[in-house]
Amino acid sequence: MSKYMNWGLYDKPPEGFSIDKHTGSPLSGYDFYTNGRSILNGGIRILVKASGVPVDSMAVNHPPARESVPKSKELKEDPMISREIRQRVNAFARENFKVKLLQEIEFDLMVCKLEGWSMESYVCEIKGLIDDIFQKMIK
Repeated sequence: MSKYMNWGLYDKPPEGFSIDKHTGSPLSGYDFYTNGRSILNGGIRILVKASGVPVDSMAVNHPPARESVPKSKELKEDPMISREIRQRVNAFARENFKVKLLQEIEFDLMVCKLEGWSMESYVCEIKGLIDDIFQKMIK
């Protein structure tokens, strides 16, 4: 017996099984059948070949949709070509980075306060790092 996603595949329903009209089948050409019990109470669900529907009929009866072609054939210009837009995007990204950086520093300062560590030395370390970057930049 073959299986599809842990459900048994049958050509005809076994005795005691009836079609489950409340559940759609995940497999084309097959229907769900149950033994009449809830899945939670030991019920079994199987897939049975639908009567009168060949398994591969989906491709025959439903041809693939045509590829959509954009109505306007002219290509849209890339907005990042404009220097002004690139500057605005960069400024926005920098502002977001500043917010995140400040949030991280505020969190670290809160930890310093809770642990009783020196907040001044931590801020001086960060200031020293920024000063080093500035000195490298102006050289």
